[in-house]
Amino acid sequence: MTRDDTIAEILRLQHRIMRDSMRHHSRTMVDEGLTPAQFHLLVFLHGSEGVPTAEAADALGVKPNIASGVVQRVVDRGWVRRHSSPEDGRVRLLSLTEDGIALVNEAVEEAERGFVSHLDMLSDEQVEQLAGILATIVAAGRSGE
Repeated sequence: MTRDDTIAEILRLQHRIMRDSMRHHSRTMVDEGLTPAQFHLLVFLHGSEGVPTAEAADALGVKPNIASGVVQRVVDRGWVRRHSSPEDGRVRLLSLTEDGIALVNEAVEEAERGFVSHLDMLSDEQVEQLAGILATIVAAGRSGE
């Protein structure tokens, strides 16, 4: 198998892993009545102290007026709060509420359980190799940011 063939196979496998992960996330979205954009916003906000609405719109790949509708629906559900930036009171920041954090944590844990079930099929040595390979890929991606 050539390097190009191997890379094509890796991409196919990565796509499959992403689809499996999305399936697990979809359970949470369906259970909670979330749209993909709303779920994406919640995941994007997870772990942040506050994100400007414009940055959230950019992360969603939508115009700010579209993002404001997405934001309003998750605010109304009690998962996100709007607050002023301490540096510039004119800037509105978005952050998850405790309920929002719990919801995202639940979705992540569900996806992780699904992924770990696949890792259970690997030997300890294969798991260590995979961890090293993924760490190298992540480090390479960060250096290119």
